[in-house]
Amino acid sequence: MPLKPWIIEAEETVFQTRIFSIEQTTARSAERPEISGKFVALASADWVNVIARTPQGDLIFVEQYRHGSRQITLEIPGGLVDGDEGYAAAGARELLEETGFAGDPAVLIGEVSPNPAIMKNHLGTVLIDNVRLIAGQSPDHHEELAVHQIPQADVPELIRTGTIDHALVITAFHHLTLRGE
Repeated sequence: MPLKPWIIEAEETVFQTRIFSIEQTTARSAERPEISGKFVALASADWVNVIARTPQGDLIFVEQYRHGSRQITLEIPGGLVDGDEGYAAAGARELLEETGFAGDPAVLIGEVSPNPAIMKNHLGTVLIDNVRLIAGQSPDHHEELAVHQIPQADVPELIRTGTIDHALVITAFHHLTLRGE
């Protein structure tokens, strides 16, 4: 017999930031109604990651300081999906804003739940081929980004050595591998 979802009895936002909110839920087990509890989750807009590939086979990366880890990271462009714009439009927008590159229409190659134990959002990975530099960067106010072009063939070694260690970026490359690329 399939497991049943818990029954939500109450929900409230207990903390709000510009990027996410913390929601507290009171829920009861549908399987064992005598079991109930309070649970927290982070609520955020969905996110998008962009694998951007030049006609020569280089990938566009951004290097940036991350306040959570307090380290400079090497990542692919990405960010929040605004409203109902969707992954493809958000990916094209983020790529242009963060790097000045644009290319073919974005293609969704995968979607995951970043951490369903405590997070309510999803992450889509889009692939944009034939990118070229068409503008200057226009990052968000608090973003400082260095743009790098790296051969796609170098990515597995960058992951293996920990140069690329962002789990969601590694997931994006897994989606690309599943496509046979």
